[in-house]
Amino acid sequence: MARGRLEFLSSEEIRRIHDTSIKVLEKVGVAVNSQSVVKMLLDSGCLQSQDKTRVLIPENVVKSALARVPRSVLLASRDGKHDIRIPSADRLYVTNGGEGVYVKDLITGETRAPTEEDVRKFTFLAGSFPQIDFCWLMVGAQDAPAHLKGVVEMKAGFESTYKHIQSAAASADEARNIVKLASVLVGGEERVAKRPIFSAVQCPISPLTFEKGMVEGQVELAKAGVPVVSMSAAVAGMTSPVTVAGTTTQVNAENLASLVISQTASKGAPWIYSSDSTPGDLKTGSIDYGALEANLMRTAAGQMGRFYALPTMVSGIGLENGSLLLGRVKDGVPTMVVQGLVPSDLGSGFGGIDQAAGASYEQLVVDAWVWDAAREFIRNFGADDAAISFETIRDAGLDGNFLGKRHTLSRFKQEFVAVSKPEAVLSGRADSEPIGTLIRKAKEEAKKILDANQELLVSKEESEAMQSVIREIR
Repeated sequence: MARGRLEFLSSEEIRRIHDTSIKVLEKVGVAVNSQSVVKMLLDSGCLQSQDKTRVLIPENVVKSALARVPRSVLLASRDGKHDIRIPSADRLYVTNGGEGVYVKDLITGETRAPTEEDVRKFTFLAGSFPQIDFCWLMVGAQDAPAHLKGVVEMKAGFESTYKHIQSAAASADEARNIVKLASVLVGGEERVAKRPIFSAVQCPISPLTFEKGMVEGQVELAKAGVPVVSMSAAVAGMTSPVTVAGTTTQVNAENLASLVISQTASKGAPWIYSSDSTPGDLKTGSIDYGALEANLMRTAAGQMGRFYALPTMVSGIGLENGSLLLGRVKDGVPTMVVQGLVPSDLGSGFGGIDQAAGASYEQLVVDAWVWDAAREFIRNFGADDAAISFETIRDAGLDGNFLGKRHTLSRFKQEFVAVSKPEAVLSGRADSEPIGTLIRKAKEEAKKILDANQELLVSKEESEAMQSVIREIR
């Protein structure tokens, strides 16, 4: 099969980045702001820097971790119908964005603080679209007490979708408590590893640092058999080298260090290579997801993950504020096609706005609509003898006619997007629509879905059992 994909690094460049990453880990090391995790690493063969502020990771420890980590990861769903197994030979699985700090109405421009109810609504909305394969918790529940926020959000998420949920744990306690919530729904804590209905994005902090709460949470999740996504979010020129190659090298070192932490905590713990790195805007100090180099950084990270034969999450999928300029679905397809060509097993971003700082209901709908068309361009295409069809070329070479051939009649519907998804056609066959038409239609669709009956997707007993976990924490 043939499939569209981006490549940025040559095999020689991949090897150079790997070798330099090992050098960084051995000579520079990583700052781990947790005494318990530092002790765990030192006991496993890592070393301390002379000033005892950093952990140095020898190459043999990295090789051992790479030998232990599973090459296949299950992201289970509660109903079993939406299970995801990565890597996949023919799929990029996508989700919405996460942890926006405000909700924005893109029509009126009004913003407000998100609540637990918004967590429910966004999860329900994301779960209702077949184009969205798993769910991030789109916003933070700012009406929840700080020490309960993570578990309150996860309970709301579990009650609103059957799909796999990807979140985070800000501390070891929070990790254990989220595992308790999941255990209610899968039949006990020992079942969580067998049916991990949630996974966690546990981010290294660039440059080369692991924050206490997140890294201790990662250790607990690894012990519980919960898949961990090591999402390095470097900002080139500010928290990583200004060059794409330099940032890729640092991101790779941070991922390898995270891998060592998970495998030291629990041999064979499920783990996913990840990067959400972007160029920085050196004038304003902000991240720039819209920079042309962002997809090159994502592609380079994806190639490094592939080099280690690891499942990857490096693709960012979403139009952000660009949706305000769209009249039709096809207007957003070129941007999303490029995002989908990044070599990645998982991608996130639907519904995010303002450089992922906020979230929008109508934006999530637009992204789902556009992805439904854009993904047609990154599907598998036949490239075997039957697809090439020497016989058809031979016969048409004699009579000059392809239209009447069996090969044409039997395959044209599956080969061209103009037939399967006419709304994705870029040739201008359809009439134009005024700018902003699509976002207004999306707002109506979101309201229609959310106005429908939103029953809890757990039993009363399960909801009460999860609530008892929260009461215990409180």
